[in-house]
Amino acid sequence: MEGRNLDFMDLKLIPGQVFQLEFEGYTSDRDRSVLIGYRRGASLIVSTPIINGVQANVKVGEKVNVRFFAGRMSCACAFQSEVISVGKTPYPHIHLKIPDEVITGEVRGSVRADVEVVTQVDYIIKNEPKNTTAKIVDLSMHGARMIGRAFEFEEGIDLLLTFQIAITGLEHELQIKSRVRSLQNMENGVAIGLQFEDVPTHDKIALQAFVLSKVHDL
Repeated sequence: MEGRNLDFMDLKLIPGQVFQLEFEGYTSDRDRSVLIGYRRGASLIVSTPIINGVQANVKVGEKVNVRFFAGRMSCACAFQSEVISVGKTPYPHIHLKIPDEVITGEVRGSVRADVEVVTQVDYIIKNEPKNTTAKIVDLSMHGARMIGRAFEFEEGIDLLLTFQIAITGLEHELQIKSRVRSLQNMENGVAIGLQFEDVPTHDKIALQAFVLSKVHDL
């Protein structure tokens, strides 16, 4: 990840922006929260995370790492903050200290994330449409590695991958054209190296956010 620092207000976030909150000293898990509002010199207000149906027990003074993907700027963001107030009415919410700066950046094309994503694979052999399923085991902005028990295709063939990814609790379905660049026999199957081609802009944004969430570069 290559990044730069920005003033929080320059992001011009709007209510509804999804955040991931990581409270220090409790767990490495990230809890989903939503931006309610903010005011310079005052506070940043977010919804209190709900964990397994129960409102998170948040206390004043707790340190928190906040991570999110700013779609307007097509970048991943992170900052450190502190709980300055906790409210229960008219709904559970938290006031966080406005950060001095926010780290922003984009995922380098070479960064690969370890994943386990099932994908449908459509292709054509001798003018006959075919399909199968496989598992993507690592993923980058420009390609992927997937495995399966056996495949009919060879190097150079074009594939269409259809799979779903989850970003801060929201599901996105991607359809990505790919070209087979390598095949490697393994003990229990075959590994395929893929190069992505002509990825639509909206899919690039979702893919970037997903890869970022997996490599924890922020």
